[in-house]
Amino acid sequence: MAWFLRSSRRGVHAVYSQQAENSCGIACVIMVNFKMKKWKLAVAASAAPAGVFAAAPGMITAVSDTMRSETEVDAAYEKVTGKPYDGSGDTDARVLPTVLNQLSIGRWQAEYVPPNRVADKIINRSRTSSAPFIALVHWRTGGGHFVTCDNVVHEKDVTWADFCDPWDGSVRTVPLHPGEAISYRAETAPGSMDFMGKRHTYPHRQSAAMDGWLVYQVSP
Repeated sequence: MAWFLRSSRRGVHAVYSQQAENSCGIACVIMVNFKMKKWKLAVAASAAPAGVFAAAPGMITAVSDTMRSETEVDAAYEKVTGKPYDGSGDTDARVLPTVLNQLSIGRWQAEYVPPNRVADKIINRSRTSSAPFIALVHWRTGGGHFVTCDNVVHEKDVTWADFCDPWDGSVRTVPLHPGEAISYRAETAPGSMDFMGKRHTYPHRQSAAMDGWLVYQVSP
């Protein structure tokens, strides 16, 4: 596992960094599961004897359920598709809800929303639910990538969304404007290395448009 604690101006985030080249969709499922179940860690810690909570049975169970491994989620994805999956190939946005539906965190669905309505969808649903979103971006230079929106803050006339990026384990804050496509930009220092020790695949200041695929919770 590769978890990072990141902060933004509007919150603190647990970001999971993908362990395979194309497992961003699986990593996003892992982050959504954590977001929805992190309360279990607090409950287990409060119930454990002072000083030994890390080894308490309740804490071990809570960590196992909250911080799923890629191997576990890969297996859930295989169960849905009927084909082996190891992170070397792309994941399908339309399959991710079925995987999420197996994790006891409510019912989820994928929807293709016109790119200029994605911001509206996130803004409107975030007013009544704190559940995260999985969004697909398409780099202008080619290729797609899943990110997790785990925090939406409404401030006066601007809505801000924090997107957890599983490729480099970072959080990027993006303004959401109703009726406008979301512009997502990944900035990395020239020559930087990624979490696997390879040259980073994001060109410096590469930009992308969220192409309309959203995965979100429809009922608790």
